[in-house]
Amino acid sequence: MAAVTIRIMKTVSTGTKQIIMRRARMENLPVLFEENSALALLNGNVTDLIYASDVAQKASAVQVFEISGNCPQHLTCLAVLGDPAAVDEAVKAIKIKLSAEVEL
Repeated sequence: MAAVTIRIMKTVSTGTKQIIMRRARMENLPVLFEENSALALLNGNVTDLIYASDVAQKASAVQVFEISGNCPQHLTCLAVLGDPAAVDEAVKAIKIKLSAEVEL
């Protein structure tokens, strides 16, 4: 599998939501956090994160957005937000797809 670190939270604390909202590039994020409880965070290279975003959105009903780090022009972290089952399904699909990819 590609070198992508994945962390899943079934519920997100208020403080963590505030950190994410300050750094996220996503409109309506407060509303989305009210409607969805689970969040997966992915960290890796840009190519893998963009690919993972596409896989996640095709696999289940999740919202995907980026979280900026210290240098806003770089994609540093991908967030996958949805209900717990949808986030689990998206992460499972990402793991399968990334492990199946072969570098030429």
